[in-house]
Amino acid sequence: MNSTFMGLEIGKRGLSAHQQALHVTGHNISNAENKDYSRQRVVMTSADPLYVPALNRANTPGSIGQGAVVQTVERIRDEFIDDRIMTEKDVMGYWKTKNDFLYQIEGIYNEPSDQSLRTRLDELWKGWEELSKYPEERSTREVVVQKGVSLANEVTHLYRQLDDLQKDANRQVQSRVAQINMYARDIRDLNERILKTEAVGDQPNDLKDKRDALVEKLSELVNITVGRSDKDETIVYIDGENLVQGGIVRELAATIDPANRGFFRVLWKDTGTAVGVKGGDLAALVEVRDVTLRQNINDINAFAINIADLTNEVHRDGFGRNGETNVNFFRHLNVSDSPEGNHDINGDGIDDVTAVFRVSGANRVDASAAIGIAGTLTFVSNKEPQAEVPIRYAAQDTVNSVIKRINDAKIGIAAYINHNGQLTLKATTGGDDDRKNFMIRHLEDDGQFLTGFTGVLKQSGPQGAFDYRRTNDIMKIMTTGEHITITPRYDPASYLAVNDAVIRNVDKIAAARGKDLGGTGDENRSNGIGDGTNALRIAGLRHKNAMVDVNATFNDFYISLISRAGTQGEEAQDRIRNQETLLKNLANLRESVSGVNLDEEMANMVAFQHGYNAAARVISTMDKMLETILRLGV
Repeated sequence: MNSTFMGLEIGKRGLSAHQQALHVTGHNISNAENKDYSRQRVVMTSADPLYVPALNRANTPGSIGQGAVVQTVERIRDEFIDDRIMTEKDVMGYWKTKNDFLYQIEGIYNEPSDQSLRTRLDELWKGWEELSKYPEERSTREVVVQKGVSLANEVTHLYRQLDDLQKDANRQVQSRVAQINMYARDIRDLNERILKTEAVGDQPNDLKDKRDALVEKLSELVNITVGRSDKDETIVYIDGENLVQGGIVRELAATIDPANRGFFRVLWKDTGTAVGVKGGDLAALVEVRDVTLRQNINDINAFAINIADLTNEVHRDGFGRNGETNVNFFRHLNVSDSPEGNHDINGDGIDDVTAVFRVSGANRVDASAAIGIAGTLTFVSNKEPQAEVPIRYAAQDTVNSVIKRINDAKIGIAAYINHNGQLTLKATTGGDDDRKNFMIRHLEDDGQFLTGFTGVLKQSGPQGAFDYRRTNDIMKIMTTGEHITITPRYDPASYLAVNDAVIRNVDKIAAARGKDLGGTGDENRSNGIGDGTNALRIAGLRHKNAMVDVNATFNDFYISLISRAGTQGEEAQDRIRNQETLLKNLANLRESVSGVNLDEEMANMVAFQHGYNAAARVISTMDKMLETILRLGV
């Protein structure tokens, strides 16, 4: 027979279940504006019946129910949507950071503007043209000097701004590593709290929401995936390696990389191996620092050293108002104090390379005539691995066709015929190490093209080859003096300036050409102060494909930098717009699953309230029944 008080117990359980349901509903409503919150739902089930099949069970019909209990409080969450959002936020973090820096790069170039580098460059060319018309006047010389100073100042200003931006990106790399480690530790702590809560049978729904929010923030910083196959351990991976495994954290470290200008390299702290950073904010910072800004800085360096070198090359052959010659217009600072170009590249105190930037042959050549000889030139690429690159030439080839093959190979060597009709070989920026920028790597010829024909090397074959990885190898080059230029100091754009001697005395500006007296083969006497031929030759550099490695004039080269920056910025903005649309759609999808609907919660609240009132009526009715029974007993 059932207990007289059994109805009270059923009513009490009904009160408890509906009261908890009201608490959960109130919790949902309170967090309606919490974007990190997942809607919770009470799952009610009937309590175990009073009797189970057994021989000693009471002789009553059927199992007797004991009311309702709360089985669990469910957290409504779709992990598939979470993983999609995490992946897309990775992409969004990457493009957002990249766009921020590209926007700043565009601002640095300040185009179009009357104060831009292109404007300064155009004014300098006009100054040389005016000087060629009025070489005897000091005023036109002063204009050239001031326009040269303005251009040099603009170049150094551009360099400083780009360099500061690169250093800022590097500092942010260190900051992001610290932020990733902080998030990883917080996720670890939440893992431990969640595991302990679940061990006692509770549902740590709010803790899981906090953990998912941290994982989502972490996905904006770096490419991560989450492993949930083990119910006791949530694992966060970076490129397949554990960052967080349950209660264990493998932290990252930002260590100085001497081979990369002392910038930070992201490593695993415990093993010292490189972290596979392939997405998120951190990947964008590393790419902007090591690729985008490095490319812009190297391009400005290439612009600076080439305009200085080509101007100086022509200027040295001219004569000033006072008859002086062999004077540089722009300052050139050598990376090496040694006249042989010996240089300590790795900072160990021992010279280990021969640093040569440009070399011109001793012989004048007809660039359009067949060379009449055959052989193979051997160069070493400036990209890793530093492979040997053979370039063959045949008797029917012209100097121009050989030059084209060298330039098309894109191996860090630019070839051209200089203003004196000599073959010139010039180094470009390094593709492997910025410390090796503007260094000719290797010159070798098994025939006579670089030796007897153009007069660059003294001897054919491997024994006569020039290689920068040896010291004192400048002795392999046939020509000396002004035919060889030592590699400039690092970042020539940072110190580009008009020669102090020219600034102090504008009469040193070589506007005039000379004539060969005595049949020496060299122009050794000025044509006089009224001659502006040399100034016109310098002005003519405006239309020369001076940036021979990319076959562009100075103006076109700089315009291409502006165009590239604008195109990259436009792409980044398009990507951001696409990601914003995608993330908005995913957020709406998650909101439809996990979000709190106030109308639905209010309806639930009314239903639970009625359930609670009904359970209270059951208890009240049972109490009256018991009172009747007790009264009968009296």
